[in-house]
Amino acid sequence: MNIREKIFEHILRKQPKRQVSFPHWENVRTIVLLFESDFIEKNPVVRRMAERLVKTETDKNVILLGYADKKDILSANLPQSRILGHRNFTVFGTPKSDIREYLTHLTCDLLIDLTQEDRIQLRYMAMYLNADFKTGRHIREGIHDFMLDTPAQESQEFLFEQIVYYLKLIKSND
Repeated sequence: MNIREKIFEHILRKQPKRQVSFPHWENVRTIVLLFESDFIEKNPVVRRMAERLVKTETDKNVILLGYADKKDILSANLPQSRILGHRNFTVFGTPKSDIREYLTHLTCDLLIDLTQEDRIQLRYMAMYLNADFKTGRHIREGIHDFMLDTPAQESQEFLFEQIVYYLKLIKSND
């Protein structure tokens, strides 16, 4: 385990424990899609998923939150979409204070983490995001409340469809 991992584990242990209950899909209003941005920051697959979700589920608000593995981010920060890059994080991978504040103040009912790779910056983003329920691919324990074990070669779209399918299917007693 390298120093970045040790720092992350230490910060994760210090985080207050959240009260978690499985969401009723009908009650979910705000969804954040966390993803790895492509280099040119266009992300057509993620945008298509968000548009389809908004079109079929008209009562849901979708916010896109991405990370591009590069220094300078060219796309503008929009109210419903933001892409972060190297400049938003320290050398240890922790978000700078303004980003940490943005993530903790961005409240949502559901975080759908579409990340394919285990990047420390994306794990921090998922950890600090103020979401009632967090779900994604099973990469590491500790952040998500519900994880799907899907093959690594499966697409973000496949993961998204599976998560939405199970969230609609499972009904909690809360």
